[in-house]
Amino acid sequence: MALNRMQNAKGAAMQLLSESYTSRDQVSIIPFRGDAADVLLPPSRSIAMARKRLERLPCGGGSPLAHGLSMAVRVGLNAEKSGDVGRVMIVAITDGRANISLKRSTDPDSSATDAPKPSTQDLKDEILEIAGKIYKAGMSLLVIDTENKFVSTGFAKEIARVAQGKYYYLPNASDAVISSATKEALAAFKSS
Repeated sequence: MALNRMQNAKGAAMQLLSESYTSRDQVSIIPFRGDAADVLLPPSRSIAMARKRLERLPCGGGSPLAHGLSMAVRVGLNAEKSGDVGRVMIVAITDGRANISLKRSTDPDSSATDAPKPSTQDLKDEILEIAGKIYKAGMSLLVIDTENKFVSTGFAKEIARVAQGKYYYLPNASDAVISSATKEALAAFKSS
């Protein structure tokens, strides 16, 4: 299932990049997997570069959602400071199930086997704190919830609520549906 979500996220990213080229927007891609998030594509309009990097993007491992969101904030703040962008919108495609703490993502020594594991509540609190920082930084957050359960746990929705962002529950969405929801949110964001 994670592989399908990753393929759909990749497809949505490519569609958004194609759209951004005509509207002169920039897109950055920050996947989070394993123990950390990485800036796969810094803010750019280059469809060719994005395609090459997305093709090499692996899938699987842990879900360091806190690190992914905090890195997105950092990239957004840097882009704003450089004057390259006017406003920042973060699009998080997630099932909301984080299992890697920010400390573990940023401090290699914390992943030692004897290090205490954070509780689910600790992980949630950490993510909600970052969601609050997204709002305080004046950025917009769009959360696309891909949790594929009969009933969503609602945590992805809580992330969007704390950041005062938009939320879509799209558990089995194709790349076209994800892209469409993102375009709708971007249009609302630009008109606000």
